[in-house]
Amino acid sequence: MAYAHEGGAAARPSSEPAEDRVLQFPKEKRRASLHARAGAELYRSYISQGVGMPASRQQGASTGTQQQWRFELGGYYLERPHPEHLGFWYACRYDPGTRQVRRRSLKTTDFEEAKVRLAALVASAPCSANRVGPPGPDQVLSVAALKAYLDERGSHIASEDAAERAVELFTDYLASISKIDAPVAFWTPARQLELAKWCVEKHRHSAGYIERLFNVMRSAFNDACVTKIRSDAVGNEVETALMSHAPKIVWKREAIATELKIPARRPRPATLSVEQMAAVLDSLKTPHLFRFAIMSLCTWARPQAIIDFDPATQVDWNGGLIDLAPIGWVPTKKRRPRQPLTGCLAGWLPVWNKEDEARRAAALAEDRTPPELGLIVYKGKRVATVKRAFRRIGTELGLMGFSQYSLRHFMADQTKKIFRNVPREHRSLWMGHVVRDGSRTTTNYESDDPEMLADVVLATDCVIALIQQHCARPLFAVDVLLTKKDLHAIGARVIPEMLRKQRVGGGHDRDRTCDPYHVKVVLSR
Repeated sequence: MAYAHEGGAAARPSSEPAEDRVLQFPKEKRRASLHARAGAELYRSYISQGVGMPASRQQGASTGTQQQWRFELGGYYLERPHPEHLGFWYACRYDPGTRQVRRRSLKTTDFEEAKVRLAALVASAPCSANRVGPPGPDQVLSVAALKAYLDERGSHIASEDAAERAVELFTDYLASISKIDAPVAFWTPARQLELAKWCVEKHRHSAGYIERLFNVMRSAFNDACVTKIRSDAVGNEVETALMSHAPKIVWKREAIATELKIPARRPRPATLSVEQMAAVLDSLKTPHLFRFAIMSLCTWARPQAIIDFDPATQVDWNGGLIDLAPIGWVPTKKRRPRQPLTGCLAGWLPVWNKEDEARRAAALAEDRTPPELGLIVYKGKRVATVKRAFRRIGTELGLMGFSQYSLRHFMADQTKKIFRNVPREHRSLWMGHVVRDGSRTTTNYESDDPEMLADVVLATDCVIALIQQHCARPLFAVDVLLTKKDLHAIGARVIPEMLRKQRVGGGHDRDRTCDPYHVKVVLSR
């Protein structure tokens, strides 16, 4: 049979066999999976090349049509649909259920950075349907697991900045050895030690800091093994774990120091003397820093507890107590105890309250926005941290290693040195530490009794009185009752000058009101 071709073409000879005409569909492209082994195209030798297809792949491309090379990972691929408008790269995935391509902007125009961000997104993607259980650590990218940890847990931990810095160092190290696509299983004990060597050689990190870096790595990999609700690269919520198990992070501070021949601990700066603390207090020029210092000296509290302190809700004037844990605070390992009010703090809180009320009233009278409510407020806004301010003060005074924690260290050190009869258990409870004496079960039967810390209250006021002898500014808003008899009872080795001439038999300068816990304040003489 002869076939007539359209347009007058010659007929095919009848001797040639007839050939069926069928539609030819292109085969589905197989995209590299995040959970694929190195042999399954997880490692790409051309990963550092530009956006265009490598020359070897462009030979078969049509000269009239420019073909765009797409970077694919774990079923997702990169695409820049609008290069003329912002030019952001997008993470894309075809959804067979809706027969549509779902996209999510990566907010970057750099192709190499888009690869890293895509890897971080793909780390949260659900496992393929034919996989039983989560993938192993040899099938998950390290940078993807670390980025997923920062995205999910970073904002919920107090050390968020430290965790971000640790992930940045891990990424820099992998880039320096050209292993940016290393899987989690890459981190064997030998590789961990190589990372520690790199940190010492390049950044001169201490053994303690390197240990904290490994703590971040351990937390990130362990979190990746937890089955929970996660969001995939395009926003779908799935219940999954990123990998089945995590490699063991073995290196600790002492082992790192021994292997790398570096000190296990850096020399700790000497605790401030009374004269140095007086110089620090005299150098505080702004009211919010002075308030922070007085609060820290009176409570020995951690900086964040002082920043969060609200006198309106955390002070019990009837019982003479303060609760360093604000209402709604979620308990952590850093405990915030209840304490008796010291005489120094009991005098300052009403004064500060009157100052704040006067500022708010003046602002409202001048039709200005009143300052925010809170104890530590600067320029009308609540202060988030005073870390840089106290570091700057320490630099100006030549105090090496001085920080916002130095006040807490100073009070604990001075109380231990001066007062022999204040037991370690009381000092630990005052600082919010867990006391290991006896059984933990006993604490379930005993109620919290802040009044047992009356000896720490008396010691705290005495130490501040010793600072006052060398300080030009007043550290007490009102006179505080201190007696030589009470100080000798708690084993005081040093008596403030204001008490050396005090008469033992009473008189007009003594308050003989019953005060078994020594927390009352003398308002007038």
